[in-house]
Amino acid sequence: MRLTTLVFSLITPLVSLALPVSEYVLHARDAGQNVSSNTPVLSQQAEFSGDVTQCTGYNVDNTTPSSSGGLLIYLTLTNKCSAYGNDISYLTVSVEYETSSRLHVHIYDNDIHQYQVPQYVLPRPDGTTSEDKSDLKFEYKTDPFEFWITRKEDNAILFDTRSENISTYTESIQIEGAYSNYTVLPSHPLVFEDQYLQLSSALPNGANIYGLGEVIAGTGYRRNESATVQTFWTRDVGDPVDENMYGVHPMYMETRWDEQRKKLMSHGVFLLNSNGMDVILRDGVIEYRAIGGTFDFYFFSGPSPNDVASQYAQAVGLPQVMPEWSFGFHLCRWGYTSVNDTRTTVARMREAGIPLEVQWNDIDWMRAYREFQFDQNYAPDEYKAFVDELHSMNQHYIPIIDAAIGCFINQFDVYSRGHELDVWMKNPDGTEYVGAVWPGELTSVSYWFNPKMQQVWTEAFYNLSQVVDFDGIWLDMNEPSSFVDGSATNSTIPIEDTTVVPPNYTPQAPPVDFPEGYWPNISGYSGNITVNGTLTYGQNGTAPKNTALRRSYTAEIQQAKRNGGSGPTTPDLPDYIPDIPYVDEPPYPIRNQAGRLSAKTVSPNATHYRGLQEYNVHNLWGTMEELAMHDTLLELKPGKRPFMVARSTFAGIGRKTAHWLGDNYSTFAYMKRAIQGVLQFNLFGIPMVGPDTCGFNGNTDEELCNRWMQLSAFFPFYRNHNTKLALSQEPYVWDSVRDASIKAINARYSLLPYWQTLFAKASEGGTPPVVPLFHEFQNPSYLSIDSQFLIGSSILVTPVLQPNESTVYGVFPNDNGVFWVDWWTHSRVDNSNSDNISISLPLGEIGVHVRSGSVLLVYDQPEYTVKETRDGGYGILVALDGKGYAEGDAKVDDGASYPVNELTCLSFVASDGKLCSTPQGNYHIDGQVNTITIVGVWNKPSKVSLNGQDVDGSQIEYDDQVGRVKVSDVGGDLNQGWTLNWE
Repeated sequence: MRLTTLVFSLITPLVSLALPVSEYVLHARDAGQNVSSNTPVLSQQAEFSGDVTQCTGYNVDNTTPSSSGGLLIYLTLTNKCSAYGNDISYLTVSVEYETSSRLHVHIYDNDIHQYQVPQYVLPRPDGTTSEDKSDLKFEYKTDPFEFWITRKEDNAILFDTRSENISTYTESIQIEGAYSNYTVLPSHPLVFEDQYLQLSSALPNGANIYGLGEVIAGTGYRRNESATVQTFWTRDVGDPVDENMYGVHPMYMETRWDEQRKKLMSHGVFLLNSNGMDVILRDGVIEYRAIGGTFDFYFFSGPSPNDVASQYAQAVGLPQVMPEWSFGFHLCRWGYTSVNDTRTTVARMREAGIPLEVQWNDIDWMRAYREFQFDQNYAPDEYKAFVDELHSMNQHYIPIIDAAIGCFINQFDVYSRGHELDVWMKNPDGTEYVGAVWPGELTSVSYWFNPKMQQVWTEAFYNLSQVVDFDGIWLDMNEPSSFVDGSATNSTIPIEDTTVVPPNYTPQAPPVDFPEGYWPNISGYSGNITVNGTLTYGQNGTAPKNTALRRSYTAEIQQAKRNGGSGPTTPDLPDYIPDIPYVDEPPYPIRNQAGRLSAKTVSPNATHYRGLQEYNVHNLWGTMEELAMHDTLLELKPGKRPFMVARSTFAGIGRKTAHWLGDNYSTFAYMKRAIQGVLQFNLFGIPMVGPDTCGFNGNTDEELCNRWMQLSAFFPFYRNHNTKLALSQEPYVWDSVRDASIKAINARYSLLPYWQTLFAKASEGGTPPVVPLFHEFQNPSYLSIDSQFLIGSSILVTPVLQPNESTVYGVFPNDNGVFWVDWWTHSRVDNSNSDNISISLPLGEIGVHVRSGSVLLVYDQPEYTVKETRDGGYGILVALDGKGYAEGDAKVDDGASYPVNELTCLSFVASDGKLCSTPQGNYHIDGQVNTITIVGVWNKPSKVSLNGQDVDGSQIEYDDQVGRVKVSDVGGDLNQGWTLNWE
């Protein structure tokens, strides 16, 4: 949430003076190297060569079975090469077959001095099986040690570290328009040094790679397999393209077309390592370069894409089931000047008839932007009354909390309490680490590894909750971010010379020239789609151009960066704190696009509890805060599903939090990029995700906001939010946006039982709720499509992603006779001859289609709030396939309890002129079935009966144009089995 330069409040003890902007750019791209040369990345420390060609790897000394039936391999270094650190002479390779689909290979130092992520941060999965029962096979050679992983089903080699099979590259290639030494891959030995680990694997040429995030990739959801340098170092930055940003998820899925089987075969690879890292993709190779930790790999056999996603989620933690209200529409703005200003927005939404479930506040509620202090315009009594009003109308409220705590006395004196319990991060000399963020003053940073920090955090939120009965929390700036480079208590830069933001900072001008493609000197300042009958979007926009080829948006323009093992090897808390020689400037400089590791964040030499350095755990900071926030919410609202939305994430944290896609931009290109972000985090097991709808940075306009409000209504997390002083973009600002929003939100609320079912399945088995088309349909031509997406297996969403367009080409898969029924009209899309169809979508319309053969439980009548919608009862939509068959299921609970102890599963089957419903479970469903709609009945029924009782003709409507039978006032009890017949 913020401007591009925003940062959190944990700062870095300064090692060198701040670099000028121009030097930052050079450092960020190639760490001060000659960007046009073909030499490998130079070492930042003279004692190390930076030459991995002199490294020859390790030999196998001995092997022994592990206690769990796996294998332990003991390695000895063949020669010292000191490329980017001190060589570690003795390693152990632990090979464990954990489940039939998961293989765990962990390469670690015998002394266990390298940092490993503790169990309480990411609990390791249970499970032990034998090699003969595994889908995967581990093989290795001894001199030097190299290994490869094979999937038995198709004998495909999925991961192969044998150097003779891996492509080498002695010439650099361009990344983001500049030659990058990071793409030079001269040799592929196993390198294991205290501050540099390297391992490579062969890939097929043209590999289909997904994941390795968080990232906004210029090529879309499918990664650029021939020119990618993905850096893992969390960073506060306005959504950049092809750079490191808020989250760290070193997991990828690869998908291959099996010509013999005529199907797509997928597998997954996850490296559990929290240290800074680069992962390089070039044709035929993936290379890992980490500046610490161990090689802790998990391999997933798939073979379907959904299998991979599920297997990964089961390994790192299944997603939390979400409260039903969180699927409603959320609204926020940075710039609500007072409680009354916020209250007015809520009132205007109701007057406009636009459903609003959750009202948010950005940092405006804080006095001088200080955490846990109320601004004078958010006086506690009035603030409390406003939130109580929301609750009385069945609405909800969420405030923001940034990561930095002001060092001066605040309303609940959180700093003093933390100081008393000694929970703030430290400088190497033992003094408190101090930074500066939005408060415009010194701020302290929590170290979450201290068990007393939970007490401080819970006390602070308890006190806040006595005034503001919040329903969830928004955690921002938790990479962590800082507006100064270095700790103010030991920095060589005087604090007054740093770029601290003044209290109640307000931008002095709108953040961009004006809406994308918009000429204010011609069209004025309304942001309207037309002025005097003329379209206002001109040629200065950045929207991707529709090439009108076979696929609707085959490739998005590549746009330049906008402004802006188990047991002792996985300890609960490391008994040994690594001694890292070069913390601030490690010999291998990862390609952090902010520059030095300390830039805009906490210094890597800052220390946590028991001396643990930020160097090792920087990428865990946000996750540690989210773990503490989850426990706090459970304590404050016991028995209720916690809900928080956080910016910085690490692998596995979907079991605790939702995520929004950060500080995006109000452009058509970023609207499209939101799709790849949602798909990416569904792969990562954090499915409750969505963008700042209509864009955060910059100014939106009527057409963009119209299209985006409709698109985001079909993402899991749905929030409109923008920056201070930008054009207002609440959906009531433009009449067309109001109408489009109401239409889309009504559809969303109707589909809430379907969303809840998908998230229940995700929390039980890890199946992602939102997926690309190739997850469901075996077609290699679908592997790059990210202009459409599926909600579950039954709903296909086709948005308009370009300005001034009213038709769009979409892919409508026709495998095995599948066809698609329009959600809005129930008319059938004719995809019998081609799966590439042009559909008309004028402004205010979005393509939503139901897959033939589907049965959906829906809410019968969308209302203003989720509760009112739920209270109105259910409907059932049946889309018969060409043989008159359909099936579906639903999982129903109370939408609020945590954990879920009462749940009823409904099974629906339609065939031979009847629809049967069968319940199983212990939750009593209050609402009845009011309406049943069956599409694909091409002869008007002469009789309809429910459980043998004729239905009155006045309750039956038939439309021969779409073959639809609609039965109203059914009064069906979902707690009992029943059958509807039509003849």
